[in-house]
Parts: sequence; C-alpha cells; structure tokens
Amino acid sequence: MLSAPPANPMSVELTVQHRRAWWQADDELQPEAWEVTADVSELDVCPPSLRHVAELSVTVADLRRGRVPLDAVVLGEWAPGFLAAAAGEGGALQPGLEELVSDGPPRVVVVRRYELMPEWRGHGLGPVLLAGALAAFLPLARLAAFRVTAPPAAVPGPPGVTGLGRAARERVAERLQARRTAVLERLGFRLWDGVHVADLRGVELADARHGPLDRWRRLDWR
Repeated sequence: MLSAPPANPMSVELTVQHRRAWWQADDELQPEAWEVTADVSELDVCPPSLRHVAELSVTVADLRRGRVPLDAVVLGEWAPGFLAAAAGEGGALQPGLEELVSDGPPRVVVVRRYELMPEWRGHGLGPVLLAGALAAFLPLARLAAFRVTAPPAAVPGPPGVTGLGRAARERVAERLQARRTAVLERLGFRLWDGVHVADLRGVELADARHGPLDRWRRLDWR
C-alpha cells in the first residue's frame, strides 16, 4: 500500500512556461522549448522545503520541419534521428507509428527530462503528474516521445551506500531502466525504433490523470 505524500496532491499546481530567443518569432516550424513545474499551492499548508514537487523539460518539434543541424541544441542528442525516422512526406507519420496515435497537430512532444523530487517519491505521484503535465500539450501535438536511458557510469549507489563497483552500478542502472520502462508502459507508451511513444489522447494517459483522485479526496489533510 502506498504511503501518504508530504502534502495534499490535490493542491499541486502546474506552471507551464515557453522559452525562446526574441529573434526566433518568425519561424513557426522551429522546435519550442517548454518547462513544466509542479508545486504545492501557496494556499495549502506545506513545509517550504517540500513545496516543490516535480519538473518536466520538453521540446515540441514539428514533424514537417526536416533536418536542421542546430535543432539538436534544443531537441537533445537522440531526438533528431527519431524525428527523421518517424516523419514522412509533409509531416505524416510512418505507417507503423501512425497506427499507434490519434489524429492531431503534426507535432511531437520530446521529453528531455522528468524528475520527481526525492521527498515525493514512493507515493504513486510520478506517473500521475507526468500524465497531467503532458495534457498541457494536447492542443499542440499528436504524440509524446521518451527515450529511457540510464548510463551505468553515471548512476550513483543507493543513499548511504558507498564503494559500489562497476558491476553493482550496472545492476542499479538496469533496475532503474526497467522501472522507468514499466511506468511508461502503464501510461500507454509503446516502443518504436528504440524510443517510447504515446498517443497524447490515449486512454491510458487519461486514466492516469483521473484514477487516483477519489483516493486522495478521501484522505484527511488537516
């Protein structure tokens, strides 16, 4: 059974921000950098150190754009290759990918980073907030793309444990990667050409956003 989170999840608010250079306004097909932050409302009781809940960094990429080398700066290392493989003539998706997503604007939300703050982990909030944050892009795109990576050399050991060897670090990395993959699959992400993709209008994402509401409403947060 999941434990209660540090504060009422129903009071967590999302802030969605779009960043661009002032001189980029005339290119409607260029990638757009977005940041979504989740924080407990100032109107709710919560220790200041626990008020910040999660962060999501994405780039909204137009499937009609084609290859532009400088786009990798805002798209990340893997996304240009994925987009080149996914998009056909005029931004249409390749047949195998087309079958996985609903109709919508010819854009994809490339997830570059998603992080749930350590104090908020283990309460079932990670998938819910990711699904809620992705919903902000429903008017802009058809699908989301997320590449699960966990380089063994960069993975730290568990808190309080030091001196892990390379083999142990690789096992930790594999477990983290398997856990992230399982979460994405519950949200409706499917593996396509080495990248997990999801229909932004899919049932699984909608269910994830609404499933826990009744449970959290019943908890006494006084």
